[in-house]
Amino acid sequence: MEGRNEQLLINYLDRTLEEKEMREMEALINNDQETRRQWEFLQLAVEAVEYSAIYDQVAAVKENFRTIQPAEVLQPSKKGVRVQMRTLRRVAAVLLFCVAGAGAYKYFSVSATRVYQEAFIAYTLPTTRGQATITDIEQAYRQQEWQSVIAAFNTIGTSSLNDNKTLFLAGMAHLQLHQYASASTLFDQVLANNIRNADDLYQDEAQFYGALTHLANHDTQQAIALLTKIRADKGHLYHEQAARIGNIDLQILKIKGGR
Repeated sequence: MEGRNEQLLINYLDRTLEEKEMREMEALINNDQETRRQWEFLQLAVEAVEYSAIYDQVAAVKENFRTIQPAEVLQPSKKGVRVQMRTLRRVAAVLLFCVAGAGAYKYFSVSATRVYQEAFIAYTLPTTRGQATITDIEQAYRQQEWQSVIAAFNTIGTSSLNDNKTLFLAGMAHLQLHQYASASTLFDQVLANNIRNADDLYQDEAQFYGALTHLANHDTQQAIALLTKIRADKGHLYHEQAARIGNIDLQILKIKGGR
């Protein structure tokens, strides 16, 4: 951010502009891509204070400012006003530096790969009582033999395309082997089957691990769309897991993914 635009955005954030200026700034943020990017970064910087010890430093600077104000600030004169303005600019610069520093660290430390690694949890195939037979795919999956899972899936061929359980387990095997494109195709097939059949078999699982697959493959917009849907559904099997991904992290991924 530079010059007057920077100060206007800061004042807009603090809600200190006149009503007309607030409306003008809001319109500029909505219509100008560069200003919107600057506004998003400023918001991230401010929110990032919550994630660092810099918060205490900022509070100390503010408290120090309150104790060192000269008498002229309380009884303004021309000289006093100049002193006050210089002091305010120095304090504003320190605060902005602290906030921007924390925001920059947060911004550059967040990546799709990091969010994927932190959100990933291994899928454990549940045991079904009274199950007559265990398929080769299930057996191989329980033993974490990912290549065997894929080989068994390929042996079945097109007949498995309507079997959501088989599709999902094969997708998870590809995901474990970092074969993200293949995993994504299989998870998408599960979701497509449920739309066609008005069913929800392995729906939640395919959505969550599909989102993680998109993250791992740096398809951030698709990942965010799925994660947003999961986070909005409190009844979703993976709602809590998706909710652990911070709002700031998602916003940063959205900005980076939109470039």
